[in-house]
Amino acid sequence: MRKLLFAVVAAMIAMSCCNSSESVELRITYKDGTTATEVRPLKRVWGEEYIRFEMSQEELAKIADLKVLPSFGRANVGDEGYFVSSDAMLTTFKPLSKEAKRIRKISFHPLAMNGYKVGERCYAAIMKGLQFECVHMLEVIDDKEYQYYYHYNTLKDIEPYEDLTIDFYPLEGEDADYAGMARKYRDYLLATDQMPKAVRERVGTNEHLAYAAEAPEIRIRLAWKPVPTPEKHQTLENEPKMTVAVTFDQVKDIADELKRQGIEKAQLCLVGWNVKGHDGRFPDHFPVEPELGGEERLRECIKYVQSLGYKIVAHTCRTDIYEISKDWNNGYDAARKADGSLVERYPIGGGMMYDICYKQSYEKYYKEQEPKVAELGFRGLEYIDVLSVIYPHECHNPEHPVNRKEAADYANKMLDGLRDMFGGSQSEGGVYYVAKSLDYALYGSINMDRKSRYEMIDDYVPVWHIVFNGYILNNAGAQTVNYTIQEPRWALRAIEYASRPIFYFYSAYRGKGSNWMGETDLTMANKADLERSVAAIKRGYDEFKTLQHLQLCTLDDNFEQAKGVKCSVYSDGTRVVVNYNKEPYTYEGKEVAPENYIIVK
Repeated sequence: MRKLLFAVVAAMIAMSCCNSSESVELRITYKDGTTATEVRPLKRVWGEEYIRFEMSQEELAKIADLKVLPSFGRANVGDEGYFVSSDAMLTTFKPLSKEAKRIRKISFHPLAMNGYKVGERCYAAIMKGLQFECVHMLEVIDDKEYQYYYHYNTLKDIEPYEDLTIDFYPLEGEDADYAGMARKYRDYLLATDQMPKAVRERVGTNEHLAYAAEAPEIRIRLAWKPVPTPEKHQTLENEPKMTVAVTFDQVKDIADELKRQGIEKAQLCLVGWNVKGHDGRFPDHFPVEPELGGEERLRECIKYVQSLGYKIVAHTCRTDIYEISKDWNNGYDAARKADGSLVERYPIGGGMMYDICYKQSYEKYYKEQEPKVAELGFRGLEYIDVLSVIYPHECHNPEHPVNRKEAADYANKMLDGLRDMFGGSQSEGGVYYVAKSLDYALYGSINMDRKSRYEMIDDYVPVWHIVFNGYILNNAGAQTVNYTIQEPRWALRAIEYASRPIFYFYSAYRGKGSNWMGETDLTMANKADLERSVAAIKRGYDEFKTLQHLQLCTLDDNFEQAKGVKCSVYSDGTRVVVNYNKEPYTYEGKEVAPENYIIVK
């Protein structure tokens, strides 16, 4: 009996360890300055389908810098397969030109996952502990080997607040591709209660969400100060003059033209209604900007737009603070680094932009200001800028310290609170940690065009969309804003991922070449110009009516049907076949015109 028991225990121990080739290489710099390199086997968790790397808080407390390289995170140039990064960029293992960059640092992760497909092996990697401290690295070594690894470079500055955990899920058969990686991550988020209820379930109890699922988003930038700014450190005395593009009365003109051209549903979002316009004096929002008409005209505008059957909401910001704010107070509410200095970003409309501490932002500004914004009359999916397109701010101010995990909780409180006040929530991106609190993501990807900067990138693939479509209303990416007047490749992306369309008056307000949503714009310089802009919206609205039912479906598969031809498969059986080529393509006996698409049900 003892021999039998020993054999069972030995078998269990053996099963808890993975194949010897499944390991991680650790490159460690300790806080005392010593370094070490070691290889640790990945452990198969008993009863689970994944293999795990973990490191305790106690061990991490001794480490200043850590790099974690999985054994399957190496591939030789010429190998079959690809890496998928946490921002959905796919990289094959091709030779690079002499001019190409050989290292890519990925600091922001819309998803806490990435994927490896090297030869016959395929894994979805999910970061489950200390993921906010992780920078993903893609590197080409000596033009011979691609490496994808994880770099924890903040350990010297923080007290580890949880264990570091990465789980790797082996994928086989039809799941051994980027779509399978995304489906595995979606399953994990659902199983661990990190997803909102499906949109299909929620539209029956939320009129604002139901409306938005059938309506384009129309953002209107009303006013802004110059970008780049001539005054980095602004005061009331040196504040640059504000450009007024659309007054509150002119918003009514836009609404009238929408109605005249037959756009039945739309949600308008006013950007820069606040004091001194977009990014003007945050966290100050009030008083309502007088040059646009002031509070009385704004209230009239809101009621008028609503009388036409449209929704209207406001753009607010809870992540930034400027020196010109009346509450600057020597940066008391700003986030601070470990050395006590302020977290300084870059100069924009309000001057030098600093990170604000999320605790202060929520407790001091959000709680006081957002109810006042709601009281103006706005209703719909209310918008907070930036919050879901960056990692949460940590703050080392001893008066209000916050680690990134705590800051993420404040971000969720801010977005979730909009639902009771306004009816729903939206923000600039769709980062995973606010998924349960987010109703609409302005972009699934902030930049689908990183291929233009990195030769090592082959394509953007819709892992985010496979994870979240059907759970969060979304637009494909920043490049698909105003998609009906964008170049064909971006217009087709919007269709491939069945985007809820977004249109933007005065999206290109910065200097030429620095407008991340493109230089092609909607404007209203005169009546004819307004008619042109609304006609572009009408084309998108009519097209969206053929696709809007897919906002209630999951995107379950996406693949290259043929070179330059993509196929998206949705949970109701709908297939969207997109031809990016300049020649026609025949799909199941149906012609797909050049740079066009068909919907197959």
